[in-house]
Amino acid sequence: MNLKEDLSYILGLRRRDPRVYEIVFKKYYPPLVVFVMRHIGDQDVAKDIVQDIFFKLFESSRSLPDDFQLKSWLYKVARNAAVDYLRHLEVVDKNKFLVAEAMLSTADVDENIDDEVYRKVNAAIASLPEQCRLIIQLNVLEGKKYLEIAEELGISINTIRTQVARGYKKMRELLSAEGDSLTLLFMCFEE
Repeated sequence: MNLKEDLSYILGLRRRDPRVYEIVFKKYYPPLVVFVMRHIGDQDVAKDIVQDIFFKLFESSRSLPDDFQLKSWLYKVARNAAVDYLRHLEVVDKNKFLVAEAMLSTADVDENIDDEVYRKVNAAIASLPEQCRLIIQLNVLEGKKYLEIAEELGISINTIRTQVARGYKKMRELLSAEGDSLTLLFMCFEE
């Protein structure tokens, strides 16, 4: 794409001209879906990721600089989103595998132990500092993602990551001090 065409798109995007959005969307959506799909292997997820990218473009469009490189930005954001998705998938799959493996190896344990494990994990969570405890509860018990927690609490996502890592470390220390290996199986949430 030449600079003149880039600038005309940028000016149109700044004005939030629907015709320019349609042109840009039709031009870049299909190749971006293919690009993301090559990385993650799931067309439906790739479509969702690319739609999110165009939403981000719309949100930031009023402040695009004159020298904004649209194509480069789209592909950079698409690559980063694909990597983030794969990182999340790897963590989720690793955790599911570890929990399933633990459940298989302890299949003959009676149900009362589950209550005991739940009680010990909750006691460990309760012993955490207030902010850390709240973040762990939102993440583990309510299943919220780091970004959701950051927005809800009005703090940075890096603070969330740090607090989660500290929380899990402290909980592992508390539970390992009790020598309770079954409870520790449930602490494989984060590494």
